[in-house]
Order: sequence, then structure tokens, then C-alpha cells
Amino acid sequence: MFTPSSTPPVVKLAIIRSTSIGDVVLASACIDLLNKLSAPVELYWVGRSPALQLIEKAFPEVKTVAVDSNLPNYADEVIEAIKSVHIVVDLQMSIRSRAICRTLQKSYGIRTFNRRKNSLKRGQMVVAARLRGRRSALPEEYQQSEMLQHDMMSNALRQALSSYLPVETLDEIKSYKPQPVLPTDHDQTSRSWQKELKFGVWLAIAPGASFESKRAPESLFLDTLNKLSKLLKEASYNGTELSLLFVGNEDDRVTALSILDKLGWKGPTLNLAGKLSLWESALAIKETKLVMSNDSSLCHIGEAVGVPSAVLFGPTVESFGFPPWRPESRAFSAPLGCRPCSKHGKSDCRYGDKLCFSLLRSNDIAEYLFKTLAPSLKEASSPQEDG
Repeated sequence: MFTPSSTPPVVKLAIIRSTSIGDVVLASACIDLLNKLSAPVELYWVGRSPALQLIEKAFPEVKTVAVDSNLPNYADEVIEAIKSVHIVVDLQMSIRSRAICRTLQKSYGIRTFNRRKNSLKRGQMVVAARLRGRRSALPEEYQQSEMLQHDMMSNALRQALSSYLPVETLDEIKSYKPQPVLPTDHDQTSRSWQKELKFGVWLAIAPGASFESKRAPESLFLDTLNKLSKLLKEASYNGTELSLLFVGNEDDRVTALSILDKLGWKGPTLNLAGKLSLWESALAIKETKLVMSNDSSLCHIGEAVGVPSAVLFGPTVESFGFPPWRPESRAFSAPLGCRPCSKHGKSDCRYGDKLCFSLLRSNDIAEYLFKTLAPSLKEASSPQEDG
């Protein structure tokens, strides 16, 4: 009589998600889902730097396969690296990733699955915004998301697993709600700036974005921080001051220097924009209490390391599926009828005034920042009892 093994077989699986950085961070929800399985998993992640670095650093157990589209035979190398897997989940859904999946199916009989993309719906929303212009307000449903992107991606993985795993194993993940996550505790490297961030209460500010059109004007950050400073002064936390950390790339460093020069912030400041790798930026944000950013990858990184975000939306809309997902986070956007400008926020403002950002109320943003940071500031200002 055959007796089934008490040890479940290894599930060999490949995930293809190379760009963008924010999407890769959100796709980490798939790893969170896999970690809930009792069956052992051998995971390959097909991606591209610098986003692939986040997966390598956060999940050392994951086997990473680097994509270099500049090489003429890069697809063959990817296929060779993952030809032994049982399942491939294509979260990229590009022409190239689909071609790789077709070859894996045809040549090796590997089952492939993909996520539902809402590119058509996004395109329809952009066309509607073009026709609507500023004659009428943005439909209310545009300022909320029917389904978050990380839910779409984890659902694609769940569908793939249902074709391979027994029902009793699938029950383990049936009701679980995976979240984007970037574990950092295993990184024990000591960095000088980490020591500085261990003291005080820090607000992370990411003034940049992948496209210029998605970057809120410097004046919005200045107005918000000035109003936040006033609220902090009125509260008076026994001399405890809020510290500011700036993160981003070299261009953002210039913006941060300009903001700091005009702001005259009384508390500690640290401008690490342009000085850190993507992984180091995640480690730095981890030490803060809140992230203020545009609709960019750094707000997703913040939430993935457990830090809530205040996200400033301009040419993009929340219904694209990328709003902050943590309950304590908040998105700020204007009900302007000409939004969204494009499917990715790449197009320049056709009116030339970035009114979508100008209509954001700095008072509302500052009050949210204050209320979110207040408990940490109060705790830091309270006298410590002797043990």
C-alpha cells in the first residue's frame, strides 16, 4: 500500500517583474503569500536593477535572475535559468515577457500565468479626462481604487498555485491578505547615518518622482513644512524637535537643499538624497515615523518597511491602483476634471500650470503629518522612569 510522504514536495516557481521600482515593491506581496505556505518554495525572481536589488537584499533566499535587454540573447539566458520550474507567473506582461513564457510553455511544458492588467481602463480614463477637461469635477470613483495593484498580482499567483497545489494546502492561503513587505532586520551592517537616525523622531521627505510631471512643486513642500513647524511650536513637546530626512536621487538632493535653505528648520536635518542605494534608502526610511512623498516608489518602499505615507497625487489618480494601502496612510489629491493626464503620469501638464498640485491644501497635509507624528513626539518628550 502506498503511503504518501509526510514532507510536501518543493514548489519551484518563477515570478517575472522587472519594472517599475514601485511595482516590484508592491509585487513583494507575492513573497508574503508564499511564506504562508507549509510547502517549501524555491522562488526565482526575474527582474532588472535597481529594483532587483531590493528583492536580493530583502529576500536572500530568493534566486534572482537579472534581465539585461541590451544583450541580444538575454531571453535565452532567462529561459535557461528558470527552465526547471513548475510554474511561471508573469507580472510584467510585456511583449518580451510574453515571448519568454511562450517558449517555456512550448519547449518545456511549463505552465504560465499572468495578472490582469488595467491598461485599457487607464487609457479610457485618460481619454475621458481629455474630453472633460476642467469643465467639470473629477468623478469621485477616480479618487479611490476598486482593487489595489498588489492584490491583482497576488491574485495571479494564487490562481497559479491553485493549478498545482492540493486543496488542503491552498486552504492555508485562501483567506490570507498578503501585503507588500521588505524585511530589513537581517541586515546587520553598521552605517554612520543609521546611528544618527536612531535618535529623535524623523519625518522622511521624498520630493522626487520618476517623471517631472509627477513631482509636486517645491512650494507645496515648503508651505506644508512651514505650517507643520507652526503646529509643532504651538504643541511644545518639552524641547523635543522633529527631525527631517530627505531621500531620493541626485536631482532630489538639489531640491532638498533648496527646500532646507528656504525653510530654516529648527530641528535636526539630514539630506541623504543622492547618497544612498535603493536598499539603503529603505533602511533609512525604516528608522522614520512617516514618509511624505509624491506618487513614487519611495512611498511604496516606506509602507513595505512598515512606515505610513502621506502621498501627493497630481497627474495620476488613485483608481490606477497605487494609493497607499496602510490604514494610517493617506492620499492627497484634487478633484480636478483633467486628471489623469496619462496612463503613467509621464505627459507634461497640457495647461502648463500643474493645478492638480496647486489645489492641494497644505493645511490639510500639515495637520495630517502633525496628528500622525504627535504620539511619537509626545512619547519622546515624556521623562523616562528609572527602572
